[in-house]
Amino acid sequence: MNPNGRTNFSVTWTTAAQAMANMMHYTDKKQHDLVDVMGYTGLAFRLNIHAETVDIGGPYASFDWGATFSRGMRNLGFHCKSMGTITSPPVPPTLQELEEGLAFVQKSIDRGIPVMTWDLFTPEFGVIYGYDDDSRTLRCKDNWKDGNIPYTKLGQGQIGELFLLGIESSFDPDRRESLRDALEMIVDHARIPIIREDGQPFRNGLAGYGAWKEAFAARTVEAFANAYNVGVISDAREFASEFLRRVSAEWIQEDGIGAKIGGLAQDASVHYRHAADALVSLRGMFPFPQGGEPNQPGQADRAISLLSAAEEAEKQGVDLLESMLTVLQASLGQPSTAPSRPIQRTYP
Repeated sequence: MNPNGRTNFSVTWTTAAQAMANMMHYTDKKQHDLVDVMGYTGLAFRLNIHAETVDIGGPYASFDWGATFSRGMRNLGFHCKSMGTITSPPVPPTLQELEEGLAFVQKSIDRGIPVMTWDLFTPEFGVIYGYDDDSRTLRCKDNWKDGNIPYTKLGQGQIGELFLLGIESSFDPDRRESLRDALEMIVDHARIPIIREDGQPFRNGLAGYGAWKEAFAARTVEAFANAYNVGVISDAREFASEFLRRVSAEWIQEDGIGAKIGGLAQDASVHYRHAADALVSLRGMFPFPQGGEPNQPGQADRAISLLSAAEEAEKQGVDLLESMLTVLQASLGQPSTAPSRPIQRTYP
């Protein structure tokens, strides 16, 4: 039996990863599954929380989608191209951008590969997998619906912004380089604060736990948004633990660096499982979409206790991931890239 207790890893709350996995199914790399996608893109390890409301946009706020998703897909052996820039507040696409986006979609579908996009039937990620010039419609699927939208609705969903990601080509990646790059993404996200130009109090990585606890302590949590974040993050940490368990199983029987990586991954998987357990308990308190009563004093205090448990487990997990990264960098003849002091990155 899987030590996580969870047996089904074929679906996820992280719709960006679900869309990428759906695209990969139509390539020469069908061996990759959703656990691989969640791990090698770093999405299983992300946390971004608004310190006042636990805003519903947290999981996909404060990072460059095109660059981040493309980098993650490269770790899986794909060169990708993205279109559209996500800003705060959202900016609707121009007519030229929509025409270029439609051509981009049609070109990929003509090659037999769906395109990842945003905000089709609901503000989540999905795929466009067909088109009809006669009816001028796109065939689309997200976590809400499988159906058609008119060409004119591309980039004109509930949010009103355009984002597309398509697979351009595939290659056979070096597994050490892929794992190293995934770990760099994960550790950077955990350690390095992103400062937003709009001043919104989102905090990423390990600092996100402190932001979450602040919102509960202030009794300013928005119930629907909190339930969504709990669902996404608890599910993600279950994937994180499973991904690390697989990495351990793959590497630990080897000599030298393999045994080191495997042992560290095994221990990290346990810590992420403990974090997932605490977050799954939180998910039970605040089910989506009802949301529960996050600002009721007893509920808030219990939530803070569970978040503290998840935070402590994840801190230990990140320490081990950093150790894995150091081993891999040394094996590849690279100096450690761990920052000697926190670096602030600005997000527009």
